[in-house]
Amino acid sequence: MIKPMSNKIKKLKDKLNKTIWTDNIEKLKSHLYEQRGNIQGKSSLLMLPKNTADVVKIVKFCNKNKISIVPQGGRTGLCGGTVPNKNGREVLLSTEKMDKIIEVSKDGFYMIVQAGCPLLLIKKIAFENNRFFPLSLPSESSCTIGGNISTNAGGAAVLKYGMTKELVEGIEVVLPNGEIINSIKNIEKDNRGFDPKYLHIGSEGTLGIITKVKIRLFPEIKKKTMAIVATDTINNLINFLKIIKNDCYEYFSSFEINTNIGLNLINKFYNDIPIPFDNQYNWYAIVELSSYDNVNLEKKISDIIGKSIKNKIIFDAIIPQNLKQYNNIWKTRELLSEAQKLNGKSIKHDISIPIEKIPLFIKKARKFLTDFRKNNILIFGHLAEGNLHYNVSKPKTMSMLVFNKLHKKVNSNIFKLVHDLGGSFSAEHGIGLIKKKEFKKYTSKEEFIIKYNLKKLLDPNNIMNPGKIFN
Repeated sequence: MIKPMSNKIKKLKDKLNKTIWTDNIEKLKSHLYEQRGNIQGKSSLLMLPKNTADVVKIVKFCNKNKISIVPQGGRTGLCGGTVPNKNGREVLLSTEKMDKIIEVSKDGFYMIVQAGCPLLLIKKIAFENNRFFPLSLPSESSCTIGGNISTNAGGAAVLKYGMTKELVEGIEVVLPNGEIINSIKNIEKDNRGFDPKYLHIGSEGTLGIITKVKIRLFPEIKKKTMAIVATDTINNLINFLKIIKNDCYEYFSSFEINTNIGLNLINKFYNDIPIPFDNQYNWYAIVELSSYDNVNLEKKISDIIGKSIKNKIIFDAIIPQNLKQYNNIWKTRELLSEAQKLNGKSIKHDISIPIEKIPLFIKKARKFLTDFRKNNILIFGHLAEGNLHYNVSKPKTMSMLVFNKLHKKVNSNIFKLVHDLGGSFSAEHGIGLIKKKEFKKYTSKEEFIIKYNLKKLLDPNNIMNPGKIFN
């Protein structure tokens, strides 16, 4: 006879130190939903291990007793990857108490930390040691490095430093059977076949729990400059991007685009932030150059802007003259997601498309959004990597019933168009709960089978984040 889940969970609690778990309903609440409030699940137990040994003890018991675990970091993901299912049969494992800096090697240009270490703390410690960790996300004050690795986070610095996977030198993972695999070493070269750490980067907690990581550090940034430029078409922004790559590739670190619709939202909800150019243009880009030495970046960016204005690729530009102006310009991009959230419901798409096909995508996507006006469509993102956030807001006059009915149709049309243009429906945020159908539909049969079989091989009891990525 199968023991009721409540009995199994009671035995788990009895086995663990009372300082590393809670069943307090109030403390559990914030761990049960996705931050936008779109997805919510149930669980009766939150575990808060302090080290790898705690995680091993938990996982071994859960695997033996077939208790499903939902791993959690900072819970800033937007695809429901850290939300439990609604049946209440899963326990939560948060790494938030595993937040220690274990080692900083200035000469070795690396840092070893526990998986629950906040990204902002990592960046701060690197800075204090005259080093730089480049992962840059709007949620960096609350997201954790383990979660960043589990979702292979992107952000604003991908252009120069790559996705999170490029910044990871080694990880320690507790596998679903409770055994540890550790690829953290002090050597650069280790060619013993394929590297298993790459299985866990982007796996969203479905193959194990990351407990410790070794991350790559870079020399401190000694010089940085930026500008915000304005123009009338996306084609012009792409041409401006080409000029920067040709003239200044080695210093090119960010290229973030926005529109007049985005600046209107910033002005609406953050009216203390000055709006560049009085928002009189259609398209905008923030370009940043950075260097490890004291090269004259101001001249380089001024020369590029001058050339681009002369050739009528951009129409205007602002180079900030002080730190406050610099920060305010960045806020016009960084606060966009929050501003849209404050503005109401929207259908969000985090997509990547070959850069040269982005104008065609925008043109074709508009044709099947006939139920929405132009100012309901917000386009922003990391143009240099072909990563767009293409979000469709609910019109004020549209009922929620109609909007919800259109949601599925809009998603289907957008994702098909992205696929037809050679892009990806998931550029940064992963699959989680909400993109499982698209994952199966837009992944080749061969690739899907390989990934599915790896899940079955490593987690035969399906205890690790069940229902995420795969059905």
